[in-house]
Amino acid sequence: MTKTRKLRELINGTQTIISPCAYDALSARLIQQAGFQMMGTTGYGMHGTMLGTPDNGLLAFNEMVDMCSKIAAAVELPVLADAEGGYGNAINTYRTVKEFERAGLAGLFIEDQQLPPSCPFLKTPELISIEEMCGKIRAAIDARTDSDFVIVARTDAPFDEAIMRAAAYQEAGADMIKIVPKTKQELIDLPQQVKLPLHLGFVPGKEINMGLTANDAAKMGYRIITFPMTALFSNLCGVSRSLQYLKEHKTDEGFEAMATFDDYLQVVDAEKYRQMDAKYLLQQ
Repeated sequence: MTKTRKLRELINGTQTIISPCAYDALSARLIQQAGFQMMGTTGYGMHGTMLGTPDNGLLAFNEMVDMCSKIAAAVELPVLADAEGGYGNAINTYRTVKEFERAGLAGLFIEDQQLPPSCPFLKTPELISIEEMCGKIRAAIDARTDSDFVIVARTDAPFDEAIMRAAAYQEAGADMIKIVPKTKQELIDLPQQVKLPLHLGFVPGKEINMGLTANDAAKMGYRIITFPMTALFSNLCGVSRSLQYLKEHKTDEGFEAMATFDDYLQVVDAEKYRQMDAKYLLQQ
């Protein structure tokens, strides 16, 4: 089964899917090793790991496609990518879908922010018109060559407007909707108002989802629950602590959170390449 078909069946099914987000090939390998059914990508994480900046739209289109292609190639799971605002107008969005599909992604979401987009936790988003966003969605639908490639429309609009936009985006052809709730009550109420499968992101430490689990969101009616910060923030914490330990002790021996060589080699599938060496390389 293709990755696109796997993702299509997941969003059209009845089971709610937990989807951690990768920011590079290694984090993608770890998500796959943990046994999840799919993964997302995180523009927030890629900005940080590739540029050392917040999620403020500085990451270029070609940089995003390149990293997403590496993530997709590293795993067998379907990957649903963050394609920001489509990297331009509807014509740019058409090319974005072509390139992301060619890169091996199983789907993407585009958002209705003005460009350059920004994380709503950094500043209040400014939105394009409904008509302009619908043009992007129609362009995205026309651009895909695989009908199973999933197009998710995201809106950062206030609640009532978001419901109206979701209906328009559904009519334009979106396969799934992602609405960013502003309060916990909105998070609870949204599934009752939207007909398409709903995508939801959990952000650590935010009151909107604090105290809730993916199972709670599933009962509300959400189909895909992403955790965009889990791998990123735990990596930040682990690396920071290990470096502080090294600075203090002048050695990394005794730092309990470090993986072993064997742990790492298993994640990167070293045995596969040993077997390839034996099969393909001339013996000296």
